[in-house]
Amino acid sequence: MRQRILWYVGGAIALGFLQKLLFDRLLVFGAKPDAMLLLAVWIARREGQSFGTTAGFVIGLLMDLLHGTMGLDAFAKTVSGFVAGFFSNPDDLEKVSNFLIATAFAALFGTSAYELVSTALQAPFFKWTLSAVATSLYNLPFAYLFFEGTKRFT
Repeated sequence: MRQRILWYVGGAIALGFLQKLLFDRLLVFGAKPDAMLLLAVWIARREGQSFGTTAGFVIGLLMDLLHGTMGLDAFAKTVSGFVAGFFSNPDDLEKVSNFLIATAFAALFGTSAYELVSTALQAPFFKWTLSAVATSLYNLPFAYLFFEGTKRFT
C-alpha cells in the first residue's frame, strides 16, 4: 500500500505540472482536459470512495498551489473523487466503459461545484451547465487514452 501511495504522489506531481504547462492551454469552448481529474477517478475506482475523496482533495490542493487559488480546486476534486468512488468495483477495473462513465459523472459534478462556488452561486443555470457538460465530454477522449496508458498498472 505504501508503494502505491508513493506512485500516486509521484504521478500527481508529474501530472500537475503537465496540466499546468500543457493541458491548461487546450481550451475548447471554455473546457480544458483535466489530467488531475483522471488521476482522481482512477484512484477512486481502484481504492474506493473514501480513499478517492481524500486523493481528490490532495490533488485539488496541489492544483490550487500551482494555480495560486486556494480551495476551489480542492473542493471540486474532492467532489469528483467522491462521485467517482461510486463506480469502484474490483471486478470491473479493466472495463473502459465504466472508467469513461465514472469520468463523465465526476467531471460533470466536479465542474458544476467549481463553477457554482467560483461565481458565489450566482452563475446562470445555462452557463455552468454548459461548462460542466463541455468539460465532461471534452475529457472523455483523454480518459480513454489515460485508461489505455495505465492498463499495465492495474
